[in-house]
Amino acid sequence: MKRTHFFWISGIFDENTINDFPGISSAANFWQRGFAETLKKHGNIVDVFGYPVERVWPFGRLVIDATQASLDKGFKGKTVGYINIPFFRVASQYINYLREIKKYIQETGGGANYVVTYSSISRSNEWTSSSAIARFLSKKYNISWICIVGDGVAPPGADGYVYNTWGYFNGLSSPSPKMFLDGGIPLIDNTLSSEITHEKERKVVMFMGSLGEHAGVTWLANSFHSIKDSSIELWISGKGVNTELQQLVNIDKRIKLMGFVSERELDRLAAKVTVFVNPRPSNFEPNNLNYPSKLLHYFAYEKPVISTITKGLSPEYESVIIPVRKESVSGLANIIVSALSMNLDEYAAVCDRVAEFNATHSWDYQVRRFGAWLETLD
Repeated sequence: MKRTHFFWISGIFDENTINDFPGISSAANFWQRGFAETLKKHGNIVDVFGYPVERVWPFGRLVIDATQASLDKGFKGKTVGYINIPFFRVASQYINYLREIKKYIQETGGGANYVVTYSSISRSNEWTSSSAIARFLSKKYNISWICIVGDGVAPPGADGYVYNTWGYFNGLSSPSPKMFLDGGIPLIDNTLSSEITHEKERKVVMFMGSLGEHAGVTWLANSFHSIKDSSIELWISGKGVNTELQQLVNIDKRIKLMGFVSERELDRLAAKVTVFVNPRPSNFEPNNLNYPSKLLHYFAYEKPVISTITKGLSPEYESVIIPVRKESVSGLANIIVSALSMNLDEYAAVCDRVAEFNATHSWDYQVRRFGAWLETLD
């Protein structure tokens, strides 16, 4: 793609900031970082502006200062603070966005070709500071607005939409011009050699992601608990509080709840994993409008992945995942047992399919597609 300047209006933060602000989606942050880093790798300029997400006061901090958050290394831009009280927090975010971006344009001597937002809203008429600032920049500086629709519905007014969710892009009424881009295979630390293999006695099932209801981790833990095999373990890494899950952890010592860990630690743990699981329930209505980006993270380790089939997945995933057809405790438990019971040839064949999938789903490939699509909008 030709050299392009982007204003990225959604914070891409470092690990310390993600750890300090539980409201930040580590999955969304990870996805955006992969996209933006690859845009830079292709010779583009990406300036990042964003605020750390905090629960509204009194459940969260009253004042969020810009200095409390840091962008991920390698990105230039500004962090934005705000007054975190109901009915004023979004306006406060917008005002601070406006001040910082205007100042940045003055200091650098020019604007950008595109402003990019990452949207996760439940109503199309929901007013967000990022969409509002994108509309302002589009009108004031003639900067085209590209909206990445990560979860939920699309806000009106963008010049182009990038959809992570296949069902929304392909079947539902979605604004155009549009393209489908679910994400790219992230780069991982592959210098960490596997500490166990499929041949050894201990086998590990792993889940990475939110501990909330939509992710299905409680269902996974209950299913695992029903399997009476002392040689297997379930490792759970992610953010959030889940009382029922904690109770299961207390009962079943094979279930290890690790909390939020660094990316290097994830890579180290993943080197020991036998099979990954994405148990996102298809009958949970909000899952019709989101995409489980953890799948691409799982695939990076080139190991078998058990997954439900939700509307967010494109049909090509069915050839690479081990699908969960019966979404019940026994149904998921049976799939886990079956996956862990594969012989070496069967296991290697699944790993090979994942590697073949990865070859055509790199971030480099996706950014080239994105660049070609942008040219059709000019």
